[in-house]
Amino acid sequence: MPASPRSELLQAWALCRTQRWRLPVWAQGDNAFLQECWQWLQSQLQSTDRIFWLGEPWPTFNEQLQVRQIAGQARQQLLGQECDVLIIQACSGMDWDLVAASMGCLTAGGIWLLLTADSDKFGQQPNPASRRLLSYPTDAMQHVGRFQHWLALQWQQQALVHWTRNGLDNRLDAPAALPVVTEYPAPYASHCQKLAVAAIHHVVSGHRHRPLVLSAHRGRGKSAALGLAAAQLQQAGKSRIIITAPQPTAAQVALETCQRLLGADTPSLLEFWPLDRLLAEQPAADLLLIDEAAAIPAPQLQALTKSYSRVVFATTEHGYEGTGRGFQLRFQQYLQQHRPGWRKLVLQQPIRYGQQDPLERLIFNSFLLDEPDTPTVSFSASALQPRRYSAMSLAEQPALLQQVFSLACLAHYQTSVRDLWALLDDPSLLVFTLQQGDIIAAVAIISQEGLLPTQLLPDIYQGKRRVQGHLAAQSLIYHCLWSDAGTQRIWRVQRLMVRPELQCQGLGRALLDFINTEADTTAVDLLTTSFGATAALTRFWQSAGYVAVKLSAVPEQRSNEYSVLMLKPVRLDDHSEIIRLQQWFGLNLCQQADTSWSKLDPLLLQQWANPAPDVWSDYDQLLLRLFMQGQRDFSQAVVTLKRWLNIHFQTLPAAEAKLWVALCWQRQDLRLNAAELRLLSLQLKHTACLADLHQIH
Repeated sequence: MPASPRSELLQAWALCRTQRWRLPVWAQGDNAFLQECWQWLQSQLQSTDRIFWLGEPWPTFNEQLQVRQIAGQARQQLLGQECDVLIIQACSGMDWDLVAASMGCLTAGGIWLLLTADSDKFGQQPNPASRRLLSYPTDAMQHVGRFQHWLALQWQQQALVHWTRNGLDNRLDAPAALPVVTEYPAPYASHCQKLAVAAIHHVVSGHRHRPLVLSAHRGRGKSAALGLAAAQLQQAGKSRIIITAPQPTAAQVALETCQRLLGADTPSLLEFWPLDRLLAEQPAADLLLIDEAAAIPAPQLQALTKSYSRVVFATTEHGYEGTGRGFQLRFQQYLQQHRPGWRKLVLQQPIRYGQQDPLERLIFNSFLLDEPDTPTVSFSASALQPRRYSAMSLAEQPALLQQVFSLACLAHYQTSVRDLWALLDDPSLLVFTLQQGDIIAAVAIISQEGLLPTQLLPDIYQGKRRVQGHLAAQSLIYHCLWSDAGTQRIWRVQRLMVRPELQCQGLGRALLDFINTEADTTAVDLLTTSFGATAALTRFWQSAGYVAVKLSAVPEQRSNEYSVLMLKPVRLDDHSEIIRLQQWFGLNLCQQADTSWSKLDPLLLQQWANPAPDVWSDYDQLLLRLFMQGQRDFSQAVVTLKRWLNIHFQTLPAAEAKLWVALCWQRQDLRLNAAELRLLSLQLKHTACLADLHQIH
């Protein structure tokens, strides 16, 4: 007699326990059937089981069970948390970014139960949770995107258990053999973790300025390795060990592991320092540990690298703040240039669950968290062809979608599952590529904005209302006082990325030229982009015809860079408004350089400045001569020096511009002590431009 579906499910669950796997189950059907599935599962659980629930809550029939509701805002609280049962109730909408983030919480032998309508219906349902992603006027309650369709297609092909009224379809791959369980000597949980701890010891005992990068997917014991090493180093006599992270919760596992190894009677000397305080005070340390490094701005990581000679960076490949691929690309390039003795160790062996865990494979494949296996291709510029796609159409082209999302991850460190979700659900998104056959060399993601109803514009202009999306259009209306900007057809470049091995060959510019041509054909009025401003990046966009019109008042928290908005007219008949915005921006930049933008890169100020007209007088010439001869100090001559800079800033070489702009426009002298100011004044006097000034009469 064939086994019942529930008996089969118990057998599959028992097999997963022997392999230390998590059991992924997809239950599909109407609400009555799904409620039965949930009720049956409760009958199999113990009061000690830790149950996490995502989605709209359902009644609990077993009063002894404690179910913890996980909402989107609790994403950070998942860090270091564990559960035995994870329920995804997706019948009435779901935050898929939270689903991906929660996957690592489920421990070995646990069950992951996904509750949805029948697969066909599920793929055609609106998702109310997508309201945070969809641009106005798309209504999340009515709009049917392609992301859930994509997920349903993926799950039909993945190794998991399908549970319907018709029975159970167990598609898990049978293990080749029973797992070989290796006992590792305490306190280690795996061979990889033991190697990681040894590598951390070597950072302390070996040559200085040879940092270590620990990289791992979640559940590999990376954070625990930091705590184990800290405890052992304390036992060996090291007393100054500091750990920092983007959030205090990110360091909790390391801190608790350290204290546990030392025992209750020995206070831990591993000390958590918030990032901003650490950068400001720079206390002495035998070792600096940085957890979740991929979520920390690269400039801050570089500053810590310069300040501390013994540093360990630990980063999660796919964490709560997005992918770690951007960290790998950018910061590791910095280490290669400035710390060539650096070392990287990848922790491959999972600890929280067994090797070849089916749930990990399911999540990675469904949300494209693995880098694509793109074949090595010899690219030829003449063979590259531009292409334009509706982003939602990529749901039917999985190979292209994988490449697009992978390059998007490299373009921005904070790219996450939410970006993939938006790509397949938001009808306002377009994708442009340069391709050789089916292989993408460069990609751009465009958001279509503007053409807002005229009745909305006064409220946006007055700051009474914002609509979802339309970031450039609304910024132009509100911040730049261009009330008619909302009526323009605008394309905003969200992401632009060229394959790393093909960069600096003109492909990014070629793709922008194609976008400009397509925009003209589509009757687009304005192209825009915004990004964390650096001198090199803004020069690239300026060379493509974009002009800066707005800069954020404070740096972005994660990138530590000011966000700039740049524009390029396409079919605007009258460019006078953009010229006005550019001039007004440059004037404000100069006037607020010593307050709002005192920490901005001086070279960016030089690029964008538009100071008010100034007149050079005989009195200025005399005061300048006295300053150069050392008969007047900087504070006495600063007004004259600033006036000279207003007239001649465009002619200064970069090295001299950095010094002049920082002192005269940004007034960094106000933040220096007397000795530092004397040194910088001496540098100012000896620059080549001042030598030339001395000859001016």
